[in-house]
Amino acid sequence: MGGIFGLDLARLAEDPTRLDIDTALPPVRLRGRLERRQPDSYSGVLSATVPATTVTAFGQLDLAAPGGPAFVALIGAVFPPPGLQLGLGFALSGVGGIVGINKAVNQDALISAIADGTAGELLFPADPGAAAQRVVPRLPALFPTAPGRAIVGPMFQVSWGGRIVSLSAAVVAELPDPVRLSLLGVLRVAVPDPAVPLIYLKATFAGQYDTAEPSAFLMASLTGSHMAGVPLDGDVLLLSRGGADPAFVLSAGGFHPAYPIPRGVPALHRLTMNLSPVPWIQLSCQAYFAITSNTLQFGARLSLVAEIADCGVRGQFGLDVLIHREPTLSFTADMRGSLSVEVLGETLLGIAFALTLEGPAPWHAVGRGSIDLFLFSASFDFDLRWGQPAPALPAEPADLRGRLEKAFSRPEAWSAMPPAQGEYLPVLLSPAANRLIGDGSLVHPHGTIVARQRVLPFGVAIERFGPSVVDPAENWDIVSSTLGGVDADDGPTVDLFAPGQFRNVSYDEQLTCPAYETYRSGRRLAGDLSEPDDDAFVRATLDWETRVVSDPKPVRSLDLLRFLRIGALAGAEDIAAATSVRDPRWWQTELTLLVADRTPIAAVSTWSMAPVETAAGPAPTDAELLLQCGALAGVRAVEAWEVGN
Repeated sequence: MGGIFGLDLARLAEDPTRLDIDTALPPVRLRGRLERRQPDSYSGVLSATVPATTVTAFGQLDLAAPGGPAFVALIGAVFPPPGLQLGLGFALSGVGGIVGINKAVNQDALISAIADGTAGELLFPADPGAAAQRVVPRLPALFPTAPGRAIVGPMFQVSWGGRIVSLSAAVVAELPDPVRLSLLGVLRVAVPDPAVPLIYLKATFAGQYDTAEPSAFLMASLTGSHMAGVPLDGDVLLLSRGGADPAFVLSAGGFHPAYPIPRGVPALHRLTMNLSPVPWIQLSCQAYFAITSNTLQFGARLSLVAEIADCGVRGQFGLDVLIHREPTLSFTADMRGSLSVEVLGETLLGIAFALTLEGPAPWHAVGRGSIDLFLFSASFDFDLRWGQPAPALPAEPADLRGRLEKAFSRPEAWSAMPPAQGEYLPVLLSPAANRLIGDGSLVHPHGTIVARQRVLPFGVAIERFGPSVVDPAENWDIVSSTLGGVDADDGPTVDLFAPGQFRNVSYDEQLTCPAYETYRSGRRLAGDLSEPDDDAFVRATLDWETRVVSDPKPVRSLDLLRFLRIGALAGAEDIAAATSVRDPRWWQTELTLLVADRTPIAAVSTWSMAPVETAAGPAPTDAELLLQCGALAGVRAVEAWEVGN
């Protein structure tokens, strides 16, 4: 390569958006590439090799980003075998770090990088040049511009048993608040020797913990693995989320086809083994297993294709099982299979069946089968029901009143909240009083008391309480709340409740309804802060004394006139500049974007779309409003923005 210090100036003259580097300055060898993808955006890779180590860096710089220049860099150094020995067979074979200014970590792009294998090439790639072609274009998506945010974290590579087990990982912290921690890595297991492994397992994984929601997820992909020559593939996911839309998901290979995938869960590849012994026989097996907050799911599919010159055998067998734990134990199992013999593309003999079994009490079986011969075909189907509903398990009567009284009698059901920040407080408390308020012994005069329970929701019909049936249904609510005999209602509190614990949920609702809904759980109580009556004031006579104090630094009249002239001149300049329509004074430069967790809903008339009142009492939550609208004729629930004036 010609050029100065290894710079490919000929290529630069042909393509001014790319600069290649390849230079040897013994004992250092430099290789890399710098590209300009936008007028003010640059990205590239640089690798430096010395006899003791190899250092690789990926980077991306955006000079025109909102909020100032934004950049991210990933730097890693790899040590030659056997690495730095740590003891017990472990060795440190690589170190590095990630740093970024005005950057964040994009969870969706991270999941996508796991699926296509790009995530593993970010950390200590064996061939930096080849990895750069796939990694560098993904950097803006993986680490998008986020003004005011910063990312930083270490990278390391640890091996065990002479590289039989190798782990490359990076822990990235996104700052400031809300803090997010991201994990990115690759785990490799090569047995018995990494050079010629009989078993090679490669798990590319990534995770993120978000303190704002809060939520935590971990996803791994087995793409590129094999066992005794049998290719392995598939994805594994663990998700735990709180907040307004809580969820728990543990899945290996995906979900039951009828199960609605929760928010934030990507499409997962089935756990797959390719068992084909020869090219003309295609034999593969797929499987999945999943646990959610209310279900257990598993299934498998075996397929066979053995053909030579359009003659051969085709067959498959599949099983999908979905088990619900609440409100009662029930399951649905789907089985299907087929086998056919084909000659020159025509079916000579074929057998197929499909069976759905639901239970355990009552049982319901639906099936269909068919037999195809060269000259004729026949089919049969059946739909059978038998058995009686399982008797209700013996359970204690649901004493809802007693449970509510017990819940509100616990100290943790009551809490004192301080006044809102920025609120004007005419009361000045002593240090001793502040200490008592801090430990919960006293309540601030302008604070509030919160009374809440998480036994059952208020304002809705309670049809069951766990395993106990409530017949007839009961509806509980707080009628009044007082402090010292005076009304102290300051609004309701809300919490998350599982609908299956207090409602008779149908099978379709079990598949579609959220695991938790928001309902009213208690009250906030505030004292009377209105102005006192006139007779509560004490009249007093005040005397005052007037004194004139001379200014130690009097303002000279000349300075005052000069100040007034400067002010008048500045005002005139503002008026003159504002006469232009291009002046920023005429245009709004800052916009405030409000993002809600979910769109609020309202009850309207189905005929006029005018808002209607569903029930007297406190403002219902969205979940309560949906139940109320379902019980009223001519009323429906719509998103609040659709309500007509």
